[in-house]
Amino acid sequence: MAKMILNSGDKPSPEALSRIAATDGRPVDTSDIPEASPGELKEIARQARAKRKKRMFSLRLENATIEWWQSLGVGYTGVMARFLDKARLHPDWVRSCL
Repeated sequence: MAKMILNSGDKPSPEALSRIAATDGRPVDTSDIPEASPGELKEIARQARAKRKKRMFSLRLENATIEWWQSLGVGYTGVMARFLDKARLHPDWVRSCL
């Protein structure tokens, strides 16, 4: 049995990666994991829906900017949303626009 705990932002060592690669293809023993009750499954589903929930947001943009985003084609609003999510993780991008 191999066990490894990584914290957010940690990178596994080369030794850990080789141990993980060595387990490839071996069956996972789940016999010691109890089945989830219907109530637990319902709560897991509720938490997953809450995590996915999105809110509507309105924004005024110049026509040229809107046309540029639309030129990306179908799904451009999803691309825009992912771009804004990444901007949140890069404060230097935001500072350059202030």
